[in-house]
Amino acid sequence: MNNFFNQVPGQSIEWFGLTHILIICAFIITLMVVILFGKRLAESKYERHVRFFLIVLVFLFEWRVFENRVLNTSIFRLPLCAIALYGLTYAIALKKEKIFKISYFYWFGTILTFLFFDTPFGLDRWSGWTYFGAHLMIGVFAMYGLSVFEWIPTKKNLFMSMYVLAIYATLSGYATFQYGGSDELFLKTPPVDFLNGLVDIHQVIYTSVFVLIAATIMILLYVPFIKYNKEQKDKSKGDNHVH
Repeated sequence: MNNFFNQVPGQSIEWFGLTHILIICAFIITLMVVILFGKRLAESKYERHVRFFLIVLVFLFEWRVFENRVLNTSIFRLPLCAIALYGLTYAIALKKEKIFKISYFYWFGTILTFLFFDTPFGLDRWSGWTYFGAHLMIGVFAMYGLSVFEWIPTKKNLFMSMYVLAIYATLSGYATFQYGGSDELFLKTPPVDFLNGLVDIHQVIYTSVFVLIAATIMILLYVPFIKYNKEQKDKSKGDNHVH
Protein backbone atom coordinates (compact mmCIF):
# COMPACT_ATOMS: atom_id res chain seq x y z
CA MET A 1 0.00 0.00 0.00
CA ASN A 2 3.01 2.31 0.39
CA ASN A 3 3.25 2.46 -3.41
CA PHE A 4 -0.38 3.52 -3.64
CA PHE A 5 -0.04 6.51 -1.30
CA ASN A 6 3.45 7.41 -2.39
CA GLN A 7 3.62 11.08 -3.37
CA VAL A 8 6.35 10.48 -5.95
CA PRO A 9 4.95 9.83 -9.46
CA GLY A 10 6.56 6.82 -11.03
CA GLN A 11 5.90 4.23 -8.34
CA SER A 12 4.22 1.40 -10.20
CA ILE A 13 1.77 -1.13 -8.80
CA GLU A 14 1.92 -4.83 -9.57
CA TRP A 15 -0.82 -5.94 -11.96
CA PHE A 16 -3.41 -7.96 -10.04
CA GLY A 17 -1.28 -7.94 -6.94
CA LEU A 18 -2.91 -7.37 -3.53
CA THR A 19 -2.95 -3.58 -3.88
CA HIS A 20 -4.44 -3.75 -7.37
CA ILE A 21 -7.16 -6.21 -6.28
CA LEU A 22 -8.09 -4.01 -3.30
CA ILE A 23 -8.32 -0.99 -5.62
CA ILE A 24 -10.67 -2.88 -7.97
CA CYS A 25 -12.84 -3.98 -5.04
CA ALA A 26 -13.01 -0.40 -3.73
CA PHE A 27 -14.00 0.78 -7.21
CA ILE A 28 -16.85 -1.75 -7.51
CA ILE A 29 -18.13 -1.16 -3.97
CA THR A 30 -18.14 2.63 -4.46
CA LEU A 31 -20.19 2.38 -7.66
CA MET A 32 -22.61 -0.04 -5.97
CA VAL A 33 -23.14 2.41 -3.11
CA VAL A 34 -23.97 5.21 -5.57
CA ILE A 35 -26.43 2.94 -7.39
CA LEU A 36 -28.09 1.58 -4.24
CA PHE A 37 -28.55 4.96 -2.57
CA GLY A 38 -29.11 6.99 -5.73
CA LYS A 39 -32.89 7.20 -5.51
CA ARG A 40 -32.82 8.04 -1.82
CA LEU A 41 -30.24 10.75 -2.45
CA ALA A 42 -32.33 12.20 -5.28
CA GLU A 43 -35.16 12.80 -2.82
CA SER A 44 -32.87 14.21 -0.15
CA LYS A 45 -32.29 17.88 0.56
CA TYR A 46 -28.59 17.07 0.84
CA GLU A 47 -28.22 15.99 -2.79
CA ARG A 48 -26.71 19.31 -3.82
CA HIS A 49 -24.18 19.16 -0.98
CA VAL A 50 -23.13 15.64 -1.93
CA ARG A 51 -22.83 16.63 -5.58
CA PHE A 52 -20.55 19.57 -4.89
CA PHE A 53 -18.48 17.54 -2.43
CA LEU A 54 -17.80 15.11 -5.28
CA ILE A 55 -16.79 18.03 -7.50
CA VAL A 56 -14.30 19.16 -4.85
CA LEU A 57 -12.81 15.65 -4.95
CA VAL A 58 -12.38 15.98 -8.71
CA PHE A 59 -10.34 19.15 -8.23
CA LEU A 60 -8.30 17.44 -5.53
CA PHE A 61 -7.47 14.46 -7.73
CA GLU A 62 -7.19 16.16 -11.11
CA TRP A 63 -5.98 19.75 -10.78
CA ARG A 64 -2.26 19.06 -11.07
CA VAL A 65 -2.78 17.05 -14.25
CA PHE A 66 -5.32 19.56 -15.60
CA GLU A 67 -2.70 22.29 -15.33
CA ASN A 68 -0.26 20.29 -17.41
CA ARG A 69 -2.79 19.00 -19.97
CA VAL A 70 -4.94 22.01 -20.71
CA LEU A 71 -3.00 25.03 -19.48
CA ASN A 72 0.46 23.88 -20.59
CA THR A 73 -0.03 21.59 -23.60
CA SER A 74 -2.97 21.15 -26.01
CA ILE A 75 -6.65 20.27 -25.75
CA PHE A 76 -6.09 17.89 -28.66
CA ARG A 77 -3.84 15.74 -26.47
CA LEU A 78 -6.49 14.81 -23.92
CA PRO A 79 -6.96 11.10 -23.18
CA LEU A 80 -10.44 9.60 -23.31
CA CYS A 81 -10.69 9.49 -19.52
CA ALA A 82 -10.01 13.22 -19.32
CA ILE A 83 -12.77 13.90 -21.85
CA ALA A 84 -15.10 11.70 -19.80
CA LEU A 85 -14.11 13.33 -16.50
CA TYR A 86 -14.47 16.91 -17.69
CA GLY A 87 -17.69 16.21 -19.58
CA LEU A 88 -19.35 14.31 -16.73
CA THR A 89 -18.17 16.80 -14.11
CA TYR A 90 -19.67 19.67 -16.10
CA ALA A 91 -22.90 17.72 -16.69
CA ILE A 92 -23.38 16.69 -13.06
CA ALA A 93 -22.31 20.03 -11.58
CA LEU A 94 -24.70 22.09 -13.72
CA LYS A 95 -27.29 19.33 -14.29
CA LYS A 96 -26.83 19.29 -18.08
CA GLU A 97 -28.62 16.14 -19.19
CA LYS A 98 -27.66 16.31 -22.87
CA ILE A 99 -23.95 16.63 -22.06
CA PHE A 100 -24.19 13.71 -19.65
CA LYS A 101 -25.84 11.41 -22.18
CA ILE A 102 -23.03 12.03 -24.66
CA SER A 103 -20.17 11.90 -22.14
CA TYR A 104 -21.56 8.80 -20.44
CA PHE A 105 -20.26 6.41 -23.10
CA TYR A 106 -16.67 7.55 -22.57
CA TRP A 107 -16.48 6.13 -19.06
CA PHE A 108 -15.55 2.70 -20.40
CA GLY A 109 -11.96 3.92 -20.32
CA THR A 110 -12.19 3.98 -16.55
CA ILE A 111 -13.16 0.32 -16.44
CA LEU A 112 -10.13 -0.56 -18.55
CA THR A 113 -7.93 1.69 -16.43
CA PHE A 114 -8.80 -0.11 -13.22
CA LEU A 115 -8.20 -3.49 -14.84
CA PHE A 116 -5.15 -2.63 -16.97
CA PHE A 117 -3.80 0.71 -15.78
CA ASP A 118 -1.47 2.22 -18.37
CA THR A 119 1.79 2.84 -16.54
CA PRO A 120 3.52 4.56 -19.50
CA PHE A 121 0.87 7.28 -19.43
CA GLY A 122 -0.43 7.04 -15.89
CA LEU A 123 1.54 6.24 -12.79
CA ASP A 124 4.70 7.83 -14.13
CA ARG A 125 2.91 11.19 -13.98
CA TRP A 126 0.63 10.76 -10.98
CA SER A 127 0.93 9.19 -7.60
CA GLY A 128 -1.37 6.18 -7.27
CA TRP A 129 -4.09 7.75 -5.11
CA THR A 130 -4.68 10.74 -7.40
CA TYR A 131 -4.52 8.56 -10.53
CA PHE A 132 -7.13 6.06 -9.38
CA GLY A 133 -9.07 8.73 -7.50
CA ALA A 134 -9.62 10.78 -10.66
CA HIS A 135 -10.68 7.71 -12.62
CA LEU A 136 -12.98 6.64 -9.80
CA MET A 137 -14.83 9.94 -10.06
CA ILE A 138 -15.63 9.21 -13.72
CA GLY A 139 -17.43 6.03 -12.69
CA VAL A 140 -19.11 7.76 -9.77
CA PHE A 141 -20.49 10.54 -11.97
CA ALA A 142 -21.63 8.03 -14.60
CA MET A 143 -23.62 6.12 -11.97
CA TYR A 144 -24.75 9.37 -10.33
CA GLY A 145 -26.41 10.57 -13.49
CA LEU A 146 -28.11 7.20 -14.03
CA SER A 147 -29.30 6.53 -10.49
CA VAL A 148 -29.78 9.99 -8.95
CA PHE A 149 -30.96 12.06 -11.91
CA GLU A 150 -32.29 9.04 -13.84
CA TRP A 151 -30.78 10.22 -17.10
CA ILE A 152 -30.92 7.24 -19.46
CA PRO A 153 -28.94 7.55 -22.72
CA THR A 154 -30.68 6.68 -25.98
CA LYS A 155 -29.43 5.18 -29.23
CA LYS A 156 -29.28 8.70 -30.66
CA ASN A 157 -27.00 9.72 -27.77
CA LEU A 158 -24.77 6.72 -28.49
CA PHE A 159 -24.34 7.67 -32.14
CA MET A 160 -23.73 11.31 -31.24
CA SER A 161 -21.14 10.23 -28.67
CA MET A 162 -19.37 8.12 -31.30
CA TYR A 163 -19.53 10.96 -33.80
CA VAL A 164 -17.98 13.48 -31.38
CA LEU A 165 -15.27 11.04 -30.36
CA ALA A 166 -14.49 10.21 -34.00
CA ILE A 167 -13.94 13.89 -34.81
CA TYR A 168 -11.75 14.41 -31.76
CA ALA A 169 -9.79 11.19 -32.38
CA THR A 170 -9.15 12.24 -35.97
CA LEU A 171 -7.68 15.57 -34.86
CA SER A 172 -5.71 13.99 -32.01
CA GLY A 173 -4.52 11.12 -34.21
CA TYR A 174 -3.38 13.50 -36.93
CA ALA A 175 -1.38 15.49 -34.39
CA THR A 176 0.23 12.30 -33.06
CA PHE A 177 1.12 10.73 -36.41
CA GLN A 178 2.19 14.00 -38.01
CA TYR A 179 4.05 15.70 -35.17
CA GLY A 180 4.74 12.94 -32.63
CA GLY A 181 4.47 13.64 -28.92
CA SER A 182 2.16 11.97 -26.45
CA ASP A 183 -0.34 9.49 -27.84
CA GLU A 184 -3.09 9.93 -25.27
CA LEU A 185 -5.76 8.03 -27.21
CA PHE A 186 -3.40 5.12 -27.93
CA LEU A 187 -4.08 5.34 -31.66
CA LYS A 188 -0.41 4.72 -32.41
CA THR A 189 1.06 3.15 -29.29
CA PRO A 190 -0.77 0.32 -27.46
CA PRO A 191 -1.62 0.91 -23.80
CA VAL A 192 -0.62 -2.67 -22.93
CA ASP A 193 2.23 -4.84 -24.18
CA PHE A 194 0.11 -7.71 -25.52
CA LEU A 195 -1.26 -5.45 -28.27
CA ASN A 196 2.20 -4.73 -29.67
CA GLY A 197 1.89 -7.78 -31.93
CA LEU A 198 -0.74 -5.95 -33.98
CA VAL A 199 1.60 -2.98 -34.45
CA ASP A 200 4.33 -5.36 -35.59
CA ILE A 201 1.99 -6.67 -38.30
CA HIS A 202 0.98 -3.18 -39.46
CA GLN A 203 0.16 0.13 -37.79
CA VAL A 204 -3.17 0.40 -39.64
CA ILE A 205 -4.25 -3.02 -38.38
CA TYR A 206 -3.57 -2.06 -34.75
CA THR A 207 -5.31 1.32 -35.03
CA SER A 208 -8.33 -0.21 -36.79
CA VAL A 209 -8.67 -3.00 -34.22
CA PHE A 210 -8.29 -0.56 -31.32
CA VAL A 211 -10.99 1.74 -32.75
CA LEU A 212 -13.26 -1.28 -33.31
CA ILE A 213 -12.76 -2.42 -29.71
CA ALA A 214 -13.63 1.05 -28.42
CA ALA A 215 -16.79 1.21 -30.57
CA THR A 216 -17.84 -2.27 -29.43
CA ILE A 217 -17.47 -1.40 -25.75
CA MET A 218 -19.50 1.79 -26.24
CA ILE A 219 -22.28 -0.29 -27.83
CA LEU A 220 -22.12 -2.75 -24.93
CA LEU A 221 -22.59 0.14 -22.50
CA TYR A 222 -25.83 0.98 -24.30
CA VAL A 223 -27.20 -2.59 -24.27
CA PRO A 224 -28.65 -2.40 -20.71
CA PHE A 225 -30.82 0.55 -21.79
CA ILE A 226 -32.35 -1.02 -24.91
CA LYS A 227 -35.35 -2.55 -23.14
CA TYR A 228 -36.02 0.60 -21.09
CA ASN A 229 -35.86 2.89 -24.12
CA LYS A 230 -38.12 0.58 -26.09
CA GLU A 231 -40.70 0.61 -23.28
CA GLN A 232 -40.52 4.40 -23.09
CA LYS A 233 -40.96 4.65 -26.86
CA ASP A 234 -43.98 2.30 -26.81
CA LYS A 235 -45.46 4.21 -23.89
CA SER A 236 -45.04 7.49 -25.75
CA LYS A 237 -46.75 6.04 -28.81
CA GLY A 238 -49.59 4.78 -26.64
CA ASP A 239 -50.08 8.19 -25.02
CA ASN A 240 -50.15 9.88 -28.43
CA HIS A 241 -52.67 7.34 -29.68
CA VAL A 242 -54.98 8.04 -26.71
CA HIS A 243 -54.85 11.74 -27.33
